[in-house]
Amino acid sequence: MNVRLLAILILSILGGIIKVVGGVFYGSKALVVDAFTSIANIVSAILVIYYYNKAMRPPDKDHMYGHYRLTIAGPIYTVVIYSAVFGIVATELLFSFGREYVVSKYAPVMAFIGFVVYLGAILLSKDVDVSFRIYAKFTGGELIESIVTILASLSGALLSYIIDFMGAILLSTFILYEVYVSTRNIMSIVSDETSKEIIRDIKMELDDLGVGIQRIRVRRVVEDVFHGDVTVSLPPQMSVEEAHLIADEIEKALKKKYNIDVTVHIEPSFDSTA
Repeated sequence: MNVRLLAILILSILGGIIKVVGGVFYGSKALVVDAFTSIANIVSAILVIYYYNKAMRPPDKDHMYGHYRLTIAGPIYTVVIYSAVFGIVATELLFSFGREYVVSKYAPVMAFIGFVVYLGAILLSKDVDVSFRIYAKFTGGELIESIVTILASLSGALLSYIIDFMGAILLSTFILYEVYVSTRNIMSIVSDETSKEIIRDIKMELDDLGVGIQRIRVRRVVEDVFHGDVTVSLPPQMSVEEAHLIADEIEKALKKKYNIDVTVHIEPSFDSTA
């Protein structure tokens, strides 16, 4: 692991530790919830990166279509981790409901420091490996949570603990939103969802190649990776060699332009325009 990747991980972990310390020692419920989500974020992001890298391995004899579906492990673990965190923070907030507490003026300071540290990790992530750019996108929500925490804990220290408590509830709601988004991503993958835009692009490509279109079937394997089959019509007098060249051209064009692995089936056509 190079120095920059190590720095990204260290900054991410440090940001989480700062929030944990701030939440525990300076009385902010919002910062406590933010700290738990930071820990969940770090673990989930590492798992997403890990399985993304495994999914990019080339096909082998046991995975002839590639390992792309391994990326689904990331969202699955995210649902598990965030669900567990929601249970923990919801229990904490439930037992704290109606109990007055004092938010220290140092709580928003710790929240701000955690925000700066996370921002540094994200900025470093954008210029390195693709998988860590995924981490930068994955952690972007953490910055929004940090801003909410800063405002809630600051208001809690200066005005009323109730504002801090409401911030904690808002952050807990965001955890449920993360669970919803991850679950939706999982369902999108396992349901073999297609894309209208991809179908449109395939039709345009086939039209440019001058073949008749009989059928197009495409399914999304993971984000921006598709499998499918197309059936095209060619003049019956065309030789097998010529038909094979056209089918090969279709496969290569769709793979290069749209990252679609397709099988091309050819039917004879008596339409003079085909």
